[in-house]
Amino acid sequence: MERGPLIGILRQMKDTSRELNLLLVGEADPVEIRNVVEVEELFSSNGIKITTKQNYIWLDASHVSAAYQARDDL
Repeated sequence: MERGPLIGILRQMKDTSRELNLLLVGEADPVEIRNVVEVEELFSSNGIKITTKQNYIWLDASHVSAAYQARDDL
């Protein structure tokens, strides 16, 4: 997956209660991201640094095979 769409989703999540689940290549359980404070593009072509209230997360978007989020527009 390219990082552009992920960065857009993550930036919309800043200071909200939204959660994002990512399925990584080779993993059966999703990684859950919530409480996003900041999102940065890294120098690598697909690198993303995500700062949450609890963690720093460094992610290579090319390893993400799917991303899903509960809808709040219903």
